[in-house]
Amino acid sequence: GLAGEKIRWEESAGILETNIGYLVGDCLVASAFCSYMGPFLSDYRENLVSKVWLPEVRKLSIPCNPEFTVSSFLAKPTDVRDWNIKGLPSDNFSTENGIIVTRGLRWPLMIDPQCQAIKWIKNMEKGKLKTIDLQQYDFLRTLENSIQFGTPVLLQNVQESLDPSLAPILDKAVIKQGGRLLIKLGDKEVDYNPDFKFYITTRLSNPHYTPE
Repeated sequence: GLAGEKIRWEESAGILETNIGYLVGDCLVASAFCSYMGPFLSDYRENLVSKVWLPEVRKLSIPCNPEFTVSSFLAKPTDVRDWNIKGLPSDNFSTENGIIVTRGLRWPLMIDPQCQAIKWIKNMEKGKLKTIDLQQYDFLRTLENSIQFGTPVLLQNVQESLDPSLAPILDKAVIKQGGRLLIKLGDKEVDYNPDFKFYITTRLSNPHYTPE
């Protein structure tokens, strides 16, 4: 009854109040994870977070959840379940990758020799996704339309070098001009829709990319 609900609400409010106190440290570690951990494997991520970053945060007396995990802090269980239904593997490493893809500020490049990421992205963006590769003669036209109308684009099967014309998109070199958002694509400026998303995949199992 309502008495039982009151107890549950009080417990939830207490947990929430405690977690608010941990926000500074949790946000610091989570943002560092999304910024730097994408290229690394699961063991290295776990070692760096639990044995380097978290002890350093505590040593500096920054409040941080003693049971902090990136998966629980940055993803709702309902979102993770939805990702799994749409093809993302259910292991923690894949969940972390899903968080980086959906939460990161940079466009994700996914190393995908088994095409699991392509399947997940296609299911996640079903009905809207435009798929291109650099061998298509009109890939820039597809990109231009998608940028203007805010539709997601999947650039698949890239090699170790990318077309220089993609640089403004990868850099998110958006400029504001008279109330309009613009981005340079090829030799012209096109209107930029903030709903635009860009995914990149490669089937190479161990590619080597320059820092740029």
